[in-house]
Amino acid sequence: MFSKINIYLARNFFISFVIVFLIFAALLIIGDFVEQFRKSTGKDVPIKIIFQLAVFNFLSLVEFIIPIVGFFAALLTFILLIRNSEFLIISSVGLSNFRILIPGVIIFFLVGIFFVTIINPLSAVFYDRYTELEYKYIAKLDKFASITKNGIWLKQFNDDKNISSVLYARQISNNGSTLMNFMLLEYDEKGAFQGRLDGKKAFLKNGFWIMDDVQVSPKYSQASFVDKHQYATNIKPNDITNSLSSPDSISIWKIGKFINFLEDLGYSASEFKLYYYNLIILPFFLSFLAILASSIVLDLKQNSKITKTIITAFVLIFIIYFLSNLLDALGSSSQLNPFIAKVTTPIFVLIISFIFFNYSYLKRKKLIK
Repeated sequence: MFSKINIYLARNFFISFVIVFLIFAALLIIGDFVEQFRKSTGKDVPIKIIFQLAVFNFLSLVEFIIPIVGFFAALLTFILLIRNSEFLIISSVGLSNFRILIPGVIIFFLVGIFFVTIINPLSAVFYDRYTELEYKYIAKLDKFASITKNGIWLKQFNDDKNISSVLYARQISNNGSTLMNFMLLEYDEKGAFQGRLDGKKAFLKNGFWIMDDVQVSPKYSQASFVDKHQYATNIKPNDITNSLSSPDSISIWKIGKFINFLEDLGYSASEFKLYYYNLIILPFFLSFLAILASSIVLDLKQNSKITKTIITAFVLIFIIYFLSNLLDALGSSSQLNPFIAKVTTPIFVLIISFIFFNYSYLKRKKLIK
C-alpha cells in the first residue's frame, strides 16, 4: 500500500514540475524573443535568425529557472494535496510528513541529475551556436578572443571592422590585462602584413599595450630590440574576459579540464568554478527546495491561509535569489571561495526549512500561537 502511495505522490510531484516548468518556459522564450528582437533592431537581422537566437539561447536560460520551478512545483503539489484532503487521508494510513515528502525529494533529485547529465551538454552545444549567430548578426564582428592549448589569441579591429592586429600570448594574468611571452602581428587598412612585435611582457594601461624587452620586426626592415614599446589598442580587460568562452558553452563533462587549462594559462577560473559547482549541487538544491516548500505548508488547513502561504513563498524565493546572486558576485570576483559561494545557499535553505518545521511542530503542540 505504501509503495502505491509513494508512486502516486511521485507522479503528482512530477506532473506539477512539468506544468510549472512549461509555464515558466513559455514566459522565458517569449521574453527572450522580445529581447533578441530589441537587440537586432536597426541591424537588418532576418526574423528567422532572431527566432534561432531565442531557441539556441533557451536551454542556457533554463538553468536559472530550474530551482524556482522546483520550489513552486513542490509548493503546488502540497497545496493541492491539502486542498483535496489527500494529505489528511495519506497521513491517516500511517505515513509521516517526512515519508510523504520523500517521493518529491527523489523526483526532484532525479530531475536535477537529468538536467546536469543530459540537458546541460545539449545546452552547451546550443549556446555555442547562439554566440556564433550573435557575433555574426548582432555584433557583426568575429569573436576577437580565443583560447587554444598553447595560449590566447586576440584580434583588434579598425574603424572599418577589419583586422588591424593579431596578438598572441603564452600566458595571461590580472584577468587579461597582463600578457606574458607575446607576439603581435600588425596589418594595414587593406589587411596587408606590416610587421611583428615579440616580447616577454605587456600590460594594458590607458588604451596602450606597454611592452617590455621587445623585438620590433618591420616588414621590409631589419629587426631591432627596444626596452620599452607602446602599442595603441581599443581593447579593454573586460572585453577579453567577456569574449572568452562562456561557461554556458562548456558541458559538465568538459568544464573540469577547461578550468585546469585556464589556471595553467594564468587566467582566473572563478566564474567557471562557480558554474561547475552549481551543476554539481543542483540535484541537492532542488531536493532541499522541495523540503522547504513542504515546511511552509504543513500547518495549512484552511483556504484562508493559502494567500499567506503564497506570499511567504514569494518572500522566501526572493531572499534565496538575492543571497545566491550576492554570493555568486563574491565568488566570481575571487573574494569568496567559489565552492563556499555555491554551497551556502542550499545550506541556508535547509536551515530555513528546519525553522519552519519546528514552528509547525510547536504550533501543532500549541506551544505557540
